[in-house]
Amino acid sequence: MKSKLIAAIPVRNGATTILRTLDSIANQTMQPDRVVVQNNSSTDTTKEIVMAYKRLKIEWVENGADTLSIGNFNRALDELSEQTEYLHLCCADDMIKPQFYEKLIKELEDCPGYGMAYSLDERVDDDDKHLSYSAPEKPGTADVIALDDYLRAKAEISNQAVSGTLFKTAYQKPACKLRNLIVMWDTEFHAEWATHSKKIVRVNEYLSQFRWHGANGTLDWTATIEPTVIDEWRVMQIVEKMRQKQPGFIRDFKLRGIFAVRSGIKAMRYRQNGSPDYAKKIVDASKNITGSLAWYMAQVVVQVRELWIYKIGGRRRHPKNFYG
Repeated sequence: MKSKLIAAIPVRNGATTILRTLDSIANQTMQPDRVVVQNNSSTDTTKEIVMAYKRLKIEWVENGADTLSIGNFNRALDELSEQTEYLHLCCADDMIKPQFYEKLIKELEDCPGYGMAYSLDERVDDDDKHLSYSAPEKPGTADVIALDDYLRAKAEISNQAVSGTLFKTAYQKPACKLRNLIVMWDTEFHAEWATHSKKIVRVNEYLSQFRWHGANGTLDWTATIEPTVIDEWRVMQIVEKMRQKQPGFIRDFKLRGIFAVRSGIKAMRYRQNGSPDYAKKIVDASKNITGSLAWYMAQVVVQVRELWIYKIGGRRRHPKNFYG
């Protein structure tokens, strides 16, 4: 039997967070037809917590072998896309606000095929305490985004939370799947899905919550230059090529500058956390891509941003967040 909406929760060792994720789905004003928790070799009490949960009828699926996070998400896409009109891939440490499904589905109802809607998000810590917002909220508004505008922004690594995104599959095979990019898979995946979409919508409300915590999967890879630095530039180039336009000097310099700012933030965070040697590795790898001019101009932006947002603005930063 086909479903209108399936929520899939790929998980590995999610015992400390998945209960709040399930509660956020149970609190929805529009309930999913199915909730599938897809387990990837958990060694903690995730299964016991999920199986004891009474507010939702949950399907527990075992991968059988460790497929890593990317394989776990791809399995959900492979097995569920054709069974539903809408598919939500929800991380087991994130949450959605009660009207998430209702408001995002409303924006995609007139979409005749593949589509994608996403909300603004709030970043919270281990204890659900506020850290930051992705962008200014404009309640009651939604923007339909032209493909080229969307890809331009994604090439600049614009924010879009995985759990804050709803895909319209329209009972078809997945429009695309995740590439083996470890840290940057979501940026490339969202961009590629957009190239198949008849409609792309941003709902300008904080309807999802992204959790920064000490066990974020991303953190497992931050001490390796390839996924931390090189893959980011690689994805920026992949997405820019999706626009099918040859970037001129100004566009290319802008992308290098954005990359230099993001790398400069990472290097600064590692220095702040007592790892100057690794910070230098980030600087050396990044400058090799950006060139000296873009790099040094970007570091002025990094310092001004740090002063304005954190010292003057007083924003609280999770100590394990090397990206912001």
